[in-house]
Amino acid sequence: MPEYRYKAIDDTGKLFRGTIVALSGNDVENRLGENGLTLVKTREIKTGILTDSFAGNRVKQRVLIEFYHRLAQTLELGLPILSSLDENVKLLPSKLLKKIVGEIRVALEGGNTLYESMLRFPKVFQKLDLAIVRMGEQSGVLPKSLKELAEFLEWKEDIKSIIKRATIYPSFVLVVITAVIGVWVGYVLPKLAQVLSEMNVPLPGITQAVLKTSVFVQANWLWMILTIIALIFFLYVFQKTEKGGIIVHKYMLKMPVFGVVATNIATARLSHNFATMYSAGITINNIFEILSDNVLGNRYLEAQLSKAFQEIQRGQSIAEGFEIAGGFPPLLLGAIRNGEITGTLDDSFGRLGAYYDNEVKRTVEAMINAFEPATLLVLGGVFGLIVLSIMLPLYDVITDLGKVY
Repeated sequence: MPEYRYKAIDDTGKLFRGTIVALSGNDVENRLGENGLTLVKTREIKTGILTDSFAGNRVKQRVLIEFYHRLAQTLELGLPILSSLDENVKLLPSKLLKKIVGEIRVALEGGNTLYESMLRFPKVFQKLDLAIVRMGEQSGVLPKSLKELAEFLEWKEDIKSIIKRATIYPSFVLVVITAVIGVWVGYVLPKLAQVLSEMNVPLPGITQAVLKTSVFVQANWLWMILTIIALIFFLYVFQKTEKGGIIVHKYMLKMPVFGVVATNIATARLSHNFATMYSAGITINNIFEILSDNVLGNRYLEAQLSKAFQEIQRGQSIAEGFEIAGGFPPLLLGAIRNGEITGTLDDSFGRLGAYYDNEVKRTVEAMINAFEPATLLVLGGVFGLIVLSIMLPLYDVITDLGKVY
């Protein structure tokens, strides 16, 4: 939908400049007239590939969450959907989202539903967002649905923040270890060995081994880096394929410590998504279709989810479908079974989501706590080996000097 730049004046003659999304130049004039402005001049903003690239094609998740929150609040106050969009667009920091909301408003005026208007922007509004908005409109509880969607997306962002914070310390330690080892083994030790060789001091076996490793790395460092890059690239391409992604993600769940964290995160996402969509009135078919589409963040569990749904379609209960498919924690199976018996499936998944929220935080903290002593042991071992390889020949030199004097 085209965007127009305009100049307009109000009743006092004050000049206003801005941009607006509209169907045509006449539509721009009509829209400004509704706001008490008289159009002076307008022109369509031409966009191309370069313009779109520099403008960016993504909206930050936090901005989208705030938009959902404010839209839910204004709708709860009784404002019409068009007035709610007008009020919220003024507070949006994202130019792209402002433009999208403008196009949504135009589509709504044209007789489309909010879901149909948002459907035109799949890069901004995910399938889960669209499904919840659609059910909210159909069931007449759009403000409640938008509020639950915002809370769920906020939870997802909090989990991402926890994971990012958890990776900062390990990454910093690995960089420091690599730099220190590179300096000592690549520069200090060879220089010392050269001095000792000139003094005809025999080098101990451990020093020779470290020196040979240093010489090998210096001679082949480029090939080593290229090999590592090639392996990473192969793994990246392999996990992008359907079967490769399932295999890689399956073994990720079996990794010590990290596997537990990945399992808890995927289970928490499953629980929160299911509870949110089920309470919004989305059908079981649509719920499983959405959950199987890269929502859990683990291809293996998403494949098992598809298998579970196939069993449910054959007449099995939801709990039995999950159990036959396999790969899911026993606690999840028990909660689903209890929810089906008591008719409180959304509450069961809601409680599971809250439980696994705490488990994610606990396991991430446990991973960090386990990494710190492991890092100290590795760091101490490496430095001990380097210091030993340096001190042993120096000790021999000092001993020989002592014998002479």
